Formats: sequence, structure tokens, C-alpha cells
Amino acid sequence: MSSREFEFPAIHDFPPFYTRQPTETTWQSQAQQWMDLILQYARHHRMFTLSLHQATSPGESPLFENARLQRRLSEETLQEIVELMVQQGTAKWDNGKSQALLFWHKAEDWAEILLQWVNKCGLNNTIVTFYEITQGDLAVDQEFYGMPASVLQVCLQVLVKRGVAQIFKGSGDSDDMGIKFFQ
Repeated sequence: MSSREFEFPAIHDFPPFYTRQPTETTWQSQAQQWMDLILQYARHHRMFTLSLHQATSPGESPLFENARLQRRLSEETLQEIVELMVQQGTAKWDNGKSQALLFWHKAEDWAEILLQWVNKCGLNNTIVTFYEITQGDLAVDQEFYGMPASVLQVCLQVLVKRGVAQIFKGSGDSDDMGIKFFQ
């Protein structure tokens, strides 16, 4: 989480921004602005998941509610926006359609970031646990530090499909899973 406060764009103070617009071209513009804002906010606050119900509940998120205007985005509209994000590759449904994994870097970009980190740290041809990647000492200053295993696994699957990594199941939870990166 950044020490500086997130600065909302001017559109966040525009009352109609919180109501799904009926005209298709206006809706497309509105949805794109919401998608951009969600990803900027998530990156700033290092958010990797979004619970739709919780996020749109009164008083829960300054992202989806402007208390000064007394306006809040509906859960149904947020679900439509996240669906568009899924289509663009910046979100993935998790737990039905009540929660989404957020990708402020697309999975392919995260995969490249992870691969560069592995090369920089000399971790090729060794098995590294998911925990070491997201919580380990070598990862403390990395953008992916604190990334949930569910998001990490989506990103690592990109490398597996490319043939540059292999995932190994552990005996316990997902933090116990490992991955071997090939040179």
C-alpha cells in the first residue's frame, strides 16, 4: 500500500458516473472509465481481489461510493464492469461471480515480471514455493509481493504454457505449491 493518498479523477465527483447509462456509446465510455479507475486504485492499494458485494456495500469502499455526493455504484453495474474486464484480461471470476481476481498487469505481463525476477535472483532450475515468491525475503520490494496464490497461479500458468516453468503440487495449501523455472 502506498503511503500517499489515492487521487480520484474528476469523474468520481460526477453524480451520473454511479448510474449505468442507458445509451450504449455512453455506457461503453462510462464502463471504460470505471475499468481504468478500478485498476489504478487496485495498483495503488495493491489489491488483487475484489468482493463485489462488500465493495458496493454502504461505507465499505471509497472507490465505489462518493459519500459527499451520496452516490454509490450498484453491485449489478459493478458485475457488468467486471465482466468487461474479464473479456479484456484484466480480471478473472473467482468464487462464482461474487469475487474477481484483478490484474493491474495482465497475466502475461505478470508472467514476464516474474520471469525477470527469477533470472535476476538466479532461481532458474530450482523449485521455488508460491510462498517464497509472494512472501519471501527476495520478493519484499517486488510488485507481486503479497499476491494471493490464486492470482499467482493464473500468472504462472502463462509460463507453464510457454514451456519455461513447471508447477508442483505440495502436500498442503497453495502456499506449499512450488514452481521450477527453466533457463
